[in-house]
Amino acid sequence: MKRFVNAIKCRTFRRILTIILLTVGVSSCEHKPLCLHHPHNGMLRVDFAWWDAPEGEDLVKSMALYVYPHDETINKKRIDFVGTSGGIIELPIGNYNFLCLNSDTETLQYEGTDNHNSFAVYTREAHPLSGMEVRSSENDFDLSDSYENIKRAEGTETERVSREAEDAYGHAIENVYVHGEEGVMQVVTLYPKNLTVHIHVVLEDVGCMETVQKISGTLSGLSGKVKVADASRIGEHNIVPFSLLQTAEHTIEGHFIAFGHCPGDIEKFHKLAVYVVTEDDDHLFFEFDVSDQIEKARDQRYITLFVKGLDICGMRDMGVVVDPWLGIPPIIVPMD
Repeated sequence: MKRFVNAIKCRTFRRILTIILLTVGVSSCEHKPLCLHHPHNGMLRVDFAWWDAPEGEDLVKSMALYVYPHDETINKKRIDFVGTSGGIIELPIGNYNFLCLNSDTETLQYEGTDNHNSFAVYTREAHPLSGMEVRSSENDFDLSDSYENIKRAEGTETERVSREAEDAYGHAIENVYVHGEEGVMQVVTLYPKNLTVHIHVVLEDVGCMETVQKISGTLSGLSGKVKVADASRIGEHNIVPFSLLQTAEHTIEGHFIAFGHCPGDIEKFHKLAVYVVTEDDDHLFFEFDVSDQIEKARDQRYITLFVKGLDICGMRDMGVVVDPWLGIPPIIVPMD
């Protein structure tokens, strides 16, 4: 009888001990939920502060955050946000560099994206006369072939011709430590700056405006690329084509966006070239040196160039049938 009672007591003790151990185990997991979910991650709120480019907060539709971990075992990544405010992200604990850039553009190209310091934007090559929006046809001259022989302003023959840019806003910060402390939301703030320049061209007192069928322009000596991290202009000098439209009886205007120029570059000059096709199918070329206006512009973010006295009737057909701007010496119309 005594052995039977002892056996029952042993079984009862084992059951009680099992229940206690299970209860402790469950309680441990209930009090430490992070032990089962990303124990080495931290939560960050990414904010974009538009103090340096307030207009961008209304213009930009989406932003991209490029994440560069110092730890090479952690993958680089791009995180997209709708709007201009930012959002909450989760990253492994460690040191990071961050770069932001608006992602709502269509024509911008990227290079050097493996590192935040080398990340740059540029645009693709373009035709010098792309501002005319001329297309090949039976009744028009053909622009489908190489444009290397199209007439250019003197001294700009070797410059790359690139498409105009779009408004770009970016910034980068370095050495941000994600600590992953439980219950703490870190805040990372980036300050997007405008990486581009708006250029407004005004041709005043234009003669024989009624004879113009097509007209466009180009501007030389502009930067080919811009670094996102510090907004520095890099790359070779570029020519950017743009459209021109009549805005008054004797006024023609154009507007385009570029990556600006490199102030202090004494070896560079800026030539404004104007290409005209008249109703009589005369192909005319004019060039102006506007370097002084660009270098001395008070607002280097919005530059306006003025040229007066362009007389379209004062010139006649300058070229051959195949290429109207091939091998013709430049005709310079002096500025007033």
